[in-house]
Amino acid sequence: MPESANVSRIVALRRLLVAVLLACAVGLLGAAGPASAHTDFVGSNPANGDVVDGPVSQIVLEFTGESTEAGDGFVVLDADGQLRRPDSVVSDDAKTFLLNFDPALSGGQIGVRWSVRAGDSHPIEGSFSFTAGLAPPTSPPDTTTGTSVADNASVDTIAPESPTTIPVQKSDPIDTSAETAGMDGSGGSPPATTGAAVDMAAFLDVDDSRPGETRANIGRTVTLLATVFALGGLAVAFATLRGPASEIGWLLRGVRIAGAALALGAAVEYVGVARIAGDALSSAWSTSAGAATTMRLIAGIAIAAGVAATTIGVRQRTPRPLSAAVGTDNTAAPKRPATSHHLDDDQPTTSTSGTRDVARWAPDRRSALGLAGAALLVASFWFDGHTVTEGFRPLHALANSVHVVAGSIWAGGVIAMAAIMWRRRRHRRPSGALDLVVRFSSIAAVALGAVVAAGLVMAFLIAGSFSDITGTEWGQTLMLKTAGAGVAMAFGAWNHFRLLPALEAHPDDAELQRTARSTVTAEAIVLAFVVVVTASLVAAAI
Repeated sequence: MPESANVSRIVALRRLLVAVLLACAVGLLGAAGPASAHTDFVGSNPANGDVVDGPVSQIVLEFTGESTEAGDGFVVLDADGQLRRPDSVVSDDAKTFLLNFDPALSGGQIGVRWSVRAGDSHPIEGSFSFTAGLAPPTSPPDTTTGTSVADNASVDTIAPESPTTIPVQKSDPIDTSAETAGMDGSGGSPPATTGAAVDMAAFLDVDDSRPGETRANIGRTVTLLATVFALGGLAVAFATLRGPASEIGWLLRGVRIAGAALALGAAVEYVGVARIAGDALSSAWSTSAGAATTMRLIAGIAIAAGVAATTIGVRQRTPRPLSAAVGTDNTAAPKRPATSHHLDDDQPTTSTSGTRDVARWAPDRRSALGLAGAALLVASFWFDGHTVTEGFRPLHALANSVHVVAGSIWAGGVIAMAAIMWRRRRHRRPSGALDLVVRFSSIAAVALGAVVAAGLVMAFLIAGSFSDITGTEWGQTLMLKTAGAGVAMAFGAWNHFRLLPALEAHPDDAELQRTARSTVTAEAIVLAFVVVVTASLVAAAI
């Protein structure tokens, strides 16, 4: 098969892959309904729909993560249609709650409604019902035989242990009965204001839509995409890009735009988070999730306002064709100033010695505000997601920081390189693919290793078992993200082992330049898809 046909097939497959990933990303955003707020309801005893012989004096509710009562807390509707609160709510780990009732619940269908707040301040609520039988009748004392009540006490007053009474070994239990007893704070069953029975169907109809979730998901997606490009763009400007000062300034303007998008996305996410939690906008910042979005809002403003395109001229040797040995001009080219802030030429000066004068970004005190904003941005991820709710928090926060920085350098760097190559094409300049790929490979390899290592640590901290990966919303989203990252790694491996050697052998080959541009662009789109999946991963339950 001719080489051109092979190239056409590769290009067609890349386009098909990119189209599929874009469709998946759009579908993932469209389907982003209410997430489980990192804590999910595991089940209860009695469970929903159970039929229990005899009265129930204790109900057990279990959650996947640490929770505290919120809103109405735990409320029961008994068989007579009367609302009751537990006499005591006991928990020794903030995950399993024991609701104790005296007198016991009996006589028909019992409804239970619960509302808790997860460790990251997200509230979740739900309901279930079961049927409890009547208490067994007590036999009257036998007076015909002359046996006294005391003689029969051991037979008549010791009833079999109810199967719904669950003995629990507790150490230093958290007893919240003082805070949760009674709707009026007096303990026991709440007094009925009208005496009318409450409808069971209406009682069990719990609105768990949390209307702010969609807004929070959209804002979170924008902030993550902006985070990746802002941090990755700064890394490329500092370590990879060598070119005209105007090109460096163009890239840093993109970073500042990403900072503005970060602030906008954080503001949208903040409103969504406040609405989910039922907090006022003026006070939502005091919660963990609200603090994280507030920090990202401030970081975005700092990046947008505080990154300066300060450049320093450098001299970089370029390959010389054989024809350059004939007819060289010995006139020395004018030298570029050592430091420049306003170089607008898109063509670097080339000297007779085979070198070209180019510039690089030199962050100084003019960029201090933007760099501080970047640091605040990284720190904001310590206060939301599973970092707050799962594992040893300092270790999880460290792993999360490494993951965010390394992932942004990898994904944002690829996106920035693709943008630079397309800009050079529009300006009819050589793409410089060889120089970009060689320089970026040195930091991408380290970033990729750090992403894998930090990701494994975070997965270990979050997932308690293999079933948490295969059988939960979070685990399935993680597998989708891993698959996308694997595709991006395949593109990177192809670039490193096939494209780079070809570029080194033929740096001016136009077909290779087009292949490099399209391959880097496809990898950038795949990584953008991975970022979108990550936004859903932050909100997924474990």
